[in-house]
This record gives sequence, structure tokens and C-alpha cells, in this order.
Amino acid sequence: MVLAFEFNYVSKNALLENILESICKDFDINFSISRANNIVSLYVKGDESILSDFSTYIGERLPLSIFFKSTAVNVVDEFKEAKEPLESCTLCVPFTPKTLLTSKANNLNPFINNEVGLKTFDAKELVLYDEKSILIKATNDFKSLYKEVSKLISDGNEVHIDSSSGSYIIGKLDVGFDKLEDFIVIPTDLSVVEKMVVIKDNEIKALASLEKPAIRLRVNTLYASKEILPSNRVKIKLPDELLLLNICENLQACGVDFIYKIDAKKSRYNIKIEGTFNKLPQIEVSVLENGEILILEGDGYCAPELRENLKRFDLNSHAQFASVVQEHKLFDKKISCFYISKTHDDNIMHLSEKTGMLDLIKFPVITDMVEIFDMIRESDTGNKLVNNYAKNFPDIYTKALEYNIPKNVSDSIYTIWGIAAVILGIGDNIKDGSDKIIENAEDFGGKKGPRVDYLLVDKESIRSDFDMLRLIRSTMSFKLAGTDDITLSFGMIEALAYFLSDTSDSCRENLSSEKTLLCGSMFGIKKLTEITCKNISSNSDICLNRELPIDN
Repeated sequence: MVLAFEFNYVSKNALLENILESICKDFDINFSISRANNIVSLYVKGDESILSDFSTYIGERLPLSIFFKSTAVNVVDEFKEAKEPLESCTLCVPFTPKTLLTSKANNLNPFINNEVGLKTFDAKELVLYDEKSILIKATNDFKSLYKEVSKLISDGNEVHIDSSSGSYIIGKLDVGFDKLEDFIVIPTDLSVVEKMVVIKDNEIKALASLEKPAIRLRVNTLYASKEILPSNRVKIKLPDELLLLNICENLQACGVDFIYKIDAKKSRYNIKIEGTFNKLPQIEVSVLENGEILILEGDGYCAPELRENLKRFDLNSHAQFASVVQEHKLFDKKISCFYISKTHDDNIMHLSEKTGMLDLIKFPVITDMVEIFDMIRESDTGNKLVNNYAKNFPDIYTKALEYNIPKNVSDSIYTIWGIAAVILGIGDNIKDGSDKIIENAEDFGGKKGPRVDYLLVDKESIRSDFDMLRLIRSTMSFKLAGTDDITLSFGMIEALAYFLSDTSDSCRENLSSEKTLLCGSMFGIKKLTEITCKNISSNSDICLNRELPIDN
């Protein structure tokens, strides 16, 4: 009897194939593993009883992964031998189910290496010390050290750890938390996550995956009322190394649900590893409603050749466009790409054998606030708009006129939103204003926003600059009409999604585009991406980065 397992695994990092090989060898079963594009096939042979036991075994040993799209298993007639040897996995990855079981069987040893990938640790001893005095040395039984660290944190102390997931400080998240630098919240158990944030099932699965990504989530009303966190959005991730996992399990037993993690070099209390270790990749993801997972930060899990190819391009937009083409093997297709970024110049592009790489739409920014208002005043309606705005919102208008736009800002929608936010009184500068627009839009609970103008300077041409002034004018008009900031912010994001959809239709009609590629960090905004995909997908196939981050 032969079972055929099929795994749709979109990364070429060879991790899945190597884990499957380890599982089969440990079970001691006749197996064959091969790969064709994104499908990894596993064939196993044995009698019905053995295959039944193996199915249970693989379910226990195979971890979740953000790169899994689907799995299937069938009884087949033929056992197919692999034609090529397996590629070795060269990643250093968080603990696997086997590693966790082995650690528990060895007195919670945190230095157990995975059965696949690079060796994480070459170490045997943990030392907890208070400044210069040693408190505990652990070489065989680590439980007393975990308990002591948990007690220190429960009592309000911070502990520094230098280990495979970085050099960082952890402490109890409680009233009085005053860290202004970037921090990540670590739940001490997956079951407590919903005590803090609004989270959906597909996001919980992503948190629990082998890669242990960080996910930015909205703080729920009950936890926000405790006034512990400085904002209503927070990054959450689960422990990605055994040392931190064991500390968290002890903290959970002490009644501590959440700790914070901050990159730092020293504290009064420190844990030192006697030995060496490799660093684990750190990634942040966004999980869409349909389960699609986008990598926002971190390229540590992608195939090495993909990272190298990004370096071949001068423009960030061209590099990211090419990365999606490569990941989806679209070299012979007519494709259009929307690159919308928080950090680099935006660009809408087209690629075909006939046109080559063609830049269609750029997003130039006017970097003088006085000039922006003067240019709006050039028409009678624009002059009347500015006068009414100055009369109704004199303080906001005066403050906006005095704002100095940095000369090195990117030519992007993100920058344009930030300038609009300053004019609307939503933010004091470009970054804070743009981020506030995004946050407002995420908090919007209605169904539709105002249709903010997203137009081209040359409305008759598919190749043109974006009209920044028309967007600003329309937002000013909506504010004068009484539209609140949250609704207006959502309208700015929703209208951008419709603009991208309309542009995709235009590329399909005028350039015969067969697929639409979306990339750039702005697609980390879930509402923007979901509305854009919903409107584009009815007329065009959509492709996003699979194993590389959506921006570079």
C-alpha cells in the first residue's frame, strides 16, 4: 500500500523536504520525496497498519509553517522514486516539535539542536548573574534557573538575555510600563493572547507556526482600559527559542500573562550562555482575511538566490517587481506592477517582451507648503477653497503653512498622505500624520468612506505623473463639509484601492496585462490590500511576494 502526501509549500528554502526526510527516517519507513514548483510530494510504502501509525506520527512531528498553503493525502497505486537528491536546508530555525520533546526529556535543556538546518547552539551551560556575582550555574538541570528568572520578572525586575533570538531585555508588562522604544509583547502562553488583542483564527495559526513571526494587532477595549500600553496597536510574537519558552512557562505558572522584549545590551540581571550560537531569523507578517500571509520585515526564511537577485537593480521598485516575477515564474507574461512604499519612491510599471520594463506612473511630491497652497489658489475654485479653509480652520491652516517639508522625502503616496495630514490637522509631521491616517482607517467601522480624488496629471494618458494637488484639494473639501478624521482617513485608503483597481483595468485594456503584481510596504495595510485585491481579482490574477518581504 502506498500513501502520497502533497504539500503546497511556497518557499524554496528546502526546510519542509528536510523535515519530512527526518520524520521518515525516525519512523523507519520506505519513503521518497520530490518537488515540482510549489508542490512537495512524499510517497511512503507499507501495510495498512504501518501507514495508519505513520499518518499519526507525521501529524505530531510536522510543524505549522507560514509557507504552507494546503496539504492533501491519497492512496495511490505507484510508489514514485525521487529523481534528484534532496537539497540541504541551510537555515537556522526555531525549535521543532521533535526538539521540544527532546528538551523536555533532558531536564528542559535549552541547547537541543533541531534535526534540520544549521546548528543553533554549541553550548552546555547557562549562567544567571547579578551584575558581577553569579547567582546560578546550570549544566544539567535548568529548572532552578528558570524559576529564579521567573521570580525576578514577577517581582518587577528586568533580565537581559544574549541568545539565538538576539540581545534583549525582558520584563513583566504591567501598570507603569514606560518604554518608548520599539518593543514586542511575548504572551507566556498562546491561550492568553486574546486577553490583550483582537485576533482571528488564521492569525493565531501564524503566531504558532514554526517561524514564530511577529504580528501587529489592535489592543482590545478591555486591555486598553488598563492603560498599560502607550498605543492601541502592538506587535505580538511567541517565544522562538527554548530558553525563552521555558521562562515563559514558569511565568505563566506564576500568573504572568505578558512580558515585553526590547533590544538592549545590559541589565542588572543577565543570563549568559557559555558557548556559541547562531542567530534566528526575525520576521513580521500580516495575515489577510483569506489567509494569505505577507512578510513585512525579514528575509531570513527565503531561498538565498532570491536575496541576491534584489541587489541587481538600482531602483527599489524595479527590484521588488523582479522579485515577484521570479517567485511566480512570470518571465514570459505581460504583467503590471504597483509598488507602493512607506520608505521609497512609488512606481506603477509594466513588463512585456514588446515594451520591456516600462515606468507608467510616478508620484512626484511638492516639498514646499507655501507653494502647495499657492498652486491650489491658481484656479478660482481653488482660491475659494483655500480662503474658506483658512477661515474655518485658522489654527490648522497657519500651522500647516509653517511646516517645513523635508527635502529628502520619498515621492510616494505615503508622503502625500503625510502632507495632507498636516494640512488637515491629523498629524504634526509627515510620518506621524501618515501613520495616523492608517491607524484611523483601521479603526473605521463603517462600510464606505468619501471618494477622495486620485487622478493623473494627464487624464488621457496611461503614462503620467500622479496629481498630488487634487488629492489634497479633495481632502480639504471633505473636511470643510464636516467629514470626521476617521471617516476621511478611511476614504483616503479606500479611494487609493479603487485607483489601483482602475489602473489595473486600464493596463489590461491598453497593454494586454495578464497579471497584476502588488508589492511595497504600503500593502502591509490590511484594509488597503484586501479592498485592492477584491476589486482587481474580478478582472486580473493578483501576485504578491511569497517568501521575500513585500519591500526591500
